[in-house]
Formats: sequence, C-alpha cells, structure tokens
Amino acid sequence: MKNAPTFSAQNARLQSADGAVVLVNTDEISADTSVTTIKTWFDPAYWQQKNAVVGTSHGRNTVYFVMANARHWVLRHYYRGGLPGKLWKDQFLYLGEARSRSFAEFQLLQHMRGLGLPVPTPVAAHVQRSGLYYRADLLIERIVNSQDLFKALQHAELSDATWHRIGFTVAAFHRHHVFHSDLNCHNILLQTQNEREQVHLIDFDRCRIRQPGAWQQENLQRLQRSLIKERKTIQDEHGNAFYYHDSNWQMLLEGYREGMSVNEIAKTPTKTGYE
Repeated sequence: MKNAPTFSAQNARLQSADGAVVLVNTDEISADTSVTTIKTWFDPAYWQQKNAVVGTSHGRNTVYFVMANARHWVLRHYYRGGLPGKLWKDQFLYLGEARSRSFAEFQLLQHMRGLGLPVPTPVAAHVQRSGLYYRADLLIERIVNSQDLFKALQHAELSDATWHRIGFTVAAFHRHHVFHSDLNCHNILLQTQNEREQVHLIDFDRCRIRQPGAWQQENLQRLQRSLIKERKTIQDEHGNAFYYHDSNWQMLLEGYREGMSVNEIAKTPTKTGYE
C-alpha cells in the first residue's frame, strides 16, 4: 500500500466539535483563527449576508468569488459528476482526510506553488464527515485581472507570443510531472497585470504527480480537442466568432517543445506532517 500524502509544516489542522476538519494555510490565515470562524467561510450564505460575493461562475455547479478583507478568494464545493452525481450529489466515500478531494487538491497546489508554477494559492480546505461519507470545500486565491482562454477567444485573436506562452507554461507543469486530469481551454487563465501577461492553470481536482509517460501527449490532445469542440459549438450553434485556428496550435506546440527542453530537475513533494 502506498503511503498517504502528508502536508507541509506551514499548515494548521483544526477540528470542530461536530467532527469537521479544516486545513489552513498559515501564510494566508492565522493559525489562531477559530475553527468555528473558518467553517463559516465555506458557506456561501455567509458571504452573501456580508455583501461580499463579487461574482460567480456557473459550470456544472456554482463557484463563488468573494472578498475577504480586500483579498480575492474563490469558494468551491465539491460535487460528483456523471451518473453517480445523480445519486450522491456531493457525497464521497471517506478513505481518510488526506485522501479527500479538498485536502488532496490543497496539498498539490502548495507543492506546485513551491515549485514556482503559476497556480492559485490555497487558503483553506474543509472536510465534513458523516459516517462512511464526507462533503468537502476549498478556498483558494482568485487570479485577478484574468479571463479563461475560452472567453478570450470569443473576443479577439491572440498573438503568437500568447500561444507560445501557453505551450511553454503547460510544459513547465509536465517537466515537474504534474498531471492535469482536465486540461481544457476553461482551465487556462490569461492574466494581464502591470502590462505583463502570465498564463495560469486552475482546477486541480483529481490531479496528481505522475512519472513521465504517454499522459503528457494525451494532456495536449485533450486541450486541442477542447479548442476544436468549443470552436464548433460557438460557430455552428451560436453563429459567433471563436478566434482559434490550426496555426495557433502549431505555435502552442512550438512553445511546448521549447519549454520541455529547459534543463531543470523536477522536485518531488516534501513529506512532512501537520503543524
């Protein structure tokens, strides 16, 4: 049996009387903050009552963008997809808190931040156990002044430099053995800040560290399929423009190949315990 993943020393594990467990990034939140207070942050109604919800994203389920003391956070509740989601909308089999969806994503985000990869900073993760099952939530930093690749392509052509940068960024994750289970044009953010453009990847639910292999090319193929699919949907079904061309993909691949040739040794996750 593989060892269960562990968490870095900058985290604090807090438990409430009802059995809920919260994992807090103490670089973002004081470890002295009560677990009762932190638990309220995972309830959208708390932010709505404070008029602190500044936006939402409606995919399969609603994600909330909130303001906390002038800081931008994203609140996400975990849901099942497919047929299981019709039976157990947001309940998952409990196999230990370290293997819960929220704690696993929190840990992976921290590992990637340590590598200098462009991902959101994790703020806090929440697991509420009920018998054999649990529900989970995650608070992360919001990447401000950004839009996802899907939205960007509905407004204008992107430069060759941007496509090259996207490919180069994906390669950085692959060099560090990061497998993104759902790499598509909705999970790539383009951020413009101080006249600089940066590419970020988001949504690392069910993602993990893997040894190099065929999955790297499969990742790229998944991204390409998403671009082709969205182009067809936008143009054929809605009659709107979607500024993606086959030549753009070639520029992305050029950036990817250049990024994969960077001489850099991938690091492995540090295995330490809770604070």
